[in-house]
This record gives sequence, C-alpha cells and structure tokens, in this order.
Amino acid sequence: MQTQNPVQVSRAHRWAYACGMSVKHGYRKLKAFESGVAERAVTAGMPAGKLLVRGSFLIAQLALLGAFLFVSFWLFVLMCTFVALAAIPVQDSDTPDIDALDDPMHRTSWPERYDKWGSMK
Repeated sequence: MQTQNPVQVSRAHRWAYACGMSVKHGYRKLKAFESGVAERAVTAGMPAGKLLVRGSFLIAQLALLGAFLFVSFWLFVLMCTFVALAAIPVQDSDTPDIDALDDPMHRTSWPERYDKWGSMK
C-alpha cells in the first residue's frame, strides 16, 4: 500500500489557523470569566444571580455585535459613496465643450491676428 503525500499547508492556512485558535482561546477565557462571575454572584446570595450575570453578558455581546454591524454598514455606505463620486465625470462649467472649441463664435482669442511675439499684426 502506498503512503499518501503530506498535504502542503501554506502560510495563509497557518495564519488562518492561528487566528482562529486565538479567537477560540479568547472566547473560552471570556466564558470562564463569565462562569466565575456567575458563581460568585450565586455564592454572594444574589437572587437569580446566575441568570442576571449571564443575561448581562449576553446583552453586552449583542451590543458589541450591533456596534460592529453599525460601523460596518456605514463604512460600506462611505465606500459606495466614494466609488459613486469617483465615477461622476468632472466637468468645468467655465470651459466650453470640446466640439465648441472649433467654432469661431466660441473662441476666447484669435491666434491668427497675433504674430509669434504676441503683438497685433
């Protein structure tokens, strides 16, 4: 039976794994802290202490998620606005159209009336 070749793991996969494990570790630390606070509330004799602590942590997590979504939405709107403004062609209202430059009625100067030094012929 042939042995299989080991799977090549790229640097991006290693970074993704490290970031995922870091998030998982942080979440477990937060849950351990929450459990510790809930147990201290129960031992202190707080009525419905565990429920209050877990509920307050849940509300804090949902508020953090809501703030993240709010900021993400407005950053998305800002980027869409920048793209839309960049797509609008800039046109100076003082300059005539390109086609109008050849029309003698729209000329601002008459170069054939001047010599190469800029004085009238």
